[in-house]
Amino acid sequence: MSDLPFAPVLSLIGLTLGLASAANAACLDLKQTNVLSFEGTLNYRMFAGPPNYEDVRKGDTPEPTYILTLAESICANGDEFVDPRDKFDQVQIFPESSDKAAPALSRDLRRWIGKRVVAEGASPFGAHTGHHHAPLMLPITRIALASVPTNRTARR
Repeated sequence: MSDLPFAPVLSLIGLTLGLASAANAACLDLKQTNVLSFEGTLNYRMFAGPPNYEDVRKGDTPEPTYILTLAESICANGDEFVDPRDKFDQVQIFPESSDKAAPALSRDLRRWIGKRVVAEGASPFGAHTGHHHAPLMLPITRIALASVPTNRTARR
Protein backbone atom coordinates (compact mmCIF):
# COMPACT_ATOMS: atom_id res chain seq x y z
CA MET A 1 0.00 0.00 0.00
CA SER A 2 1.30 3.44 -0.90
CA ASP A 3 1.83 6.23 1.64
CA LEU A 4 0.80 8.76 -1.00
CA PRO A 5 -2.90 9.11 0.06
CA PHE A 6 -1.77 10.05 3.57
CA ALA A 7 0.63 12.79 2.44
CA PRO A 8 -2.06 15.51 2.19
CA VAL A 9 -3.42 14.57 5.64
CA LEU A 10 0.05 14.62 7.18
CA SER A 11 0.77 17.98 5.53
CA LEU A 12 -2.47 19.40 6.89
CA ILE A 13 -1.66 18.16 10.41
CA GLY A 14 1.83 19.68 10.19
CA LEU A 15 0.44 22.98 8.92
CA THR A 16 -2.16 23.06 11.72
CA LEU A 17 0.47 22.37 14.37
CA GLY A 18 2.74 25.00 12.88
CA LEU A 19 -0.04 27.61 12.89
CA ALA A 20 -0.97 26.74 16.47
CA SER A 21 2.65 27.18 17.54
CA ALA A 22 2.87 30.49 15.70
CA ALA A 23 -0.36 31.68 17.33
CA ASN A 24 0.91 30.72 20.79
CA ALA A 25 4.20 32.48 20.09
CA ALA A 26 2.29 35.71 19.44
CA CYS A 27 0.56 35.43 22.83
CA LEU A 28 1.84 37.27 25.88
CA ASP A 29 4.11 34.94 27.85
CA LEU A 30 3.17 35.31 31.53
CA LYS A 31 6.35 33.52 32.63
CA GLN A 32 8.58 36.34 31.40
CA THR A 33 10.14 38.48 34.08
CA ASN A 34 10.25 41.75 32.12
CA VAL A 35 8.14 44.73 33.05
CA LEU A 36 5.02 44.75 30.89
CA SER A 37 3.30 47.84 29.57
CA PHE A 38 -0.35 48.02 28.52
CA GLU A 39 -2.15 50.99 27.01
CA GLY A 40 -5.89 51.38 27.14
CA THR A 41 -8.85 53.17 28.64
CA LEU A 42 -9.06 53.05 32.44
CA ASN A 43 -12.46 52.02 33.77
CA TYR A 44 -13.76 51.75 37.30
CA ARG A 45 -16.46 49.39 38.45
CA MET A 46 -17.85 48.22 41.76
CA PHE A 47 -18.27 44.43 41.88
CA ALA A 48 -20.10 42.45 44.52
CA GLY A 49 -17.84 40.40 46.79
CA PRO A 50 -18.46 38.05 49.72
CA PRO A 51 -20.53 36.44 50.95
CA ASN A 52 -22.62 35.84 47.79
CA TYR A 53 -20.81 37.76 45.02
CA GLU A 54 -24.20 38.89 43.69
CA ASP A 55 -25.34 42.36 44.81
CA VAL A 56 -23.77 45.05 46.99
CA ARG A 57 -27.26 46.43 47.73
CA LYS A 58 -28.15 43.08 49.32
CA GLY A 59 -25.17 43.08 51.68
CA ASP A 60 -22.27 41.75 49.61
CA THR A 61 -18.94 43.45 50.25
CA PRO A 62 -18.17 46.08 47.59
CA GLU A 63 -15.04 45.39 45.55
CA PRO A 64 -13.84 48.53 43.76
CA THR A 65 -12.01 47.45 40.63
CA TYR A 66 -9.94 49.15 37.95
CA ILE A 67 -10.12 47.57 34.52
CA LEU A 68 -7.87 48.59 31.64
CA THR A 69 -9.69 48.10 28.34
CA LEU A 70 -7.22 47.52 25.52
CA ALA A 71 -7.77 48.77 21.96
CA GLU A 72 -7.12 45.28 20.57
CA SER A 73 -7.64 41.82 22.01
CA ILE A 74 -4.64 39.79 23.11
CA CYS A 75 -4.00 36.24 24.23
CA ALA A 76 -1.72 34.89 26.92
CA ASN A 77 0.04 31.67 27.84
CA GLY A 78 2.35 30.42 30.56
CA ASP A 79 -0.18 30.29 33.40
CA GLU A 80 -2.57 27.49 34.29
CA PHE A 81 -5.46 29.98 34.48
CA VAL A 82 -5.21 31.30 30.91
CA ASP A 83 -5.90 29.52 27.66
CA PRO A 84 -3.87 30.80 24.69
CA ARG A 85 -6.87 30.11 22.44
CA ASP A 86 -8.92 32.74 24.30
CA LYS A 87 -8.56 36.40 23.33
CA PHE A 88 -9.44 39.20 25.73
CA ASP A 89 -9.27 42.98 25.88
CA GLN A 90 -9.50 43.64 29.61
CA VAL A 91 -6.79 43.62 32.27
CA GLN A 92 -7.56 44.18 35.95
CA ILE A 93 -4.90 46.48 37.40
CA PHE A 94 -4.10 47.29 41.00
CA PRO A 95 -1.14 48.80 42.86
CA GLU A 96 1.49 46.25 43.76
CA SER A 97 1.17 45.86 47.54
CA SER A 98 4.91 45.95 48.20
CA ASP A 99 5.41 49.08 46.13
CA LYS A 100 6.17 52.23 48.15
CA ALA A 101 4.41 54.26 45.45
CA ALA A 102 1.05 52.51 46.10
CA PRO A 103 -0.66 55.60 47.61
CA ALA A 104 0.33 57.74 44.60
CA LEU A 105 -0.75 54.98 42.21
CA SER A 106 -4.14 54.77 43.94
CA ARG A 107 -4.55 58.54 43.61
CA ASP A 108 -3.68 58.44 39.91
CA LEU A 109 -6.05 55.53 39.31
CA ARG A 110 -8.93 57.51 40.82
CA ARG A 111 -8.27 60.67 38.83
CA TRP A 112 -7.63 59.03 35.46
CA ILE A 113 -10.86 57.01 35.16
CA GLY A 114 -12.13 57.27 31.59
CA LYS A 115 -8.73 58.39 30.25
CA ARG A 116 -6.21 56.62 28.04
CA VAL A 117 -3.36 55.46 30.23
CA VAL A 118 -0.24 53.33 30.11
CA ALA A 119 0.12 50.92 33.02
CA GLU A 120 3.35 49.08 33.80
CA GLY A 121 3.87 46.11 36.04
CA ALA A 122 5.30 42.65 36.36
CA SER A 123 4.13 39.21 37.46
CA PRO A 124 0.80 39.10 35.59
CA PHE A 125 -1.45 36.12 36.25
CA GLY A 126 -4.71 34.65 35.04
CA ALA A 127 -7.93 35.26 36.93
CA HIS A 128 -8.72 32.40 39.28
CA THR A 129 -10.89 33.66 42.16
CA GLY A 130 -14.19 35.48 42.59
CA HIS A 131 -12.18 38.64 43.31
CA HIS A 132 -10.70 38.64 39.81
CA HIS A 133 -12.94 40.48 37.36
CA ALA A 134 -10.91 40.39 34.13
CA PRO A 135 -9.10 37.49 32.45
CA LEU A 136 -5.67 38.93 33.28
CA MET A 137 -4.49 40.46 36.56
CA LEU A 138 -1.56 42.89 36.68
CA PRO A 139 -0.04 44.38 39.82
CA ILE A 140 1.20 47.76 38.61
CA THR A 141 4.24 49.79 39.64
CA ARG A 142 3.57 52.78 37.38
CA ILE A 143 0.68 54.45 35.57
CA ALA A 144 0.70 57.53 33.36
CA LEU A 145 -1.57 59.29 30.93
CA ALA A 146 -0.99 58.01 27.41
CA SER A 147 0.64 60.53 25.13
CA VAL A 148 -1.71 61.90 22.53
CA PRO A 149 -0.23 62.22 19.06
CA THR A 150 -0.31 65.82 17.97
CA ASN A 151 -0.95 67.11 14.52
CA ARG A 152 2.09 69.25 13.81
CA THR A 153 0.96 71.11 10.75
CA ALA A 154 2.72 74.33 9.91
CA ARG A 155 0.74 77.47 10.66
CA ARG A 156 1.05 80.44 8.36
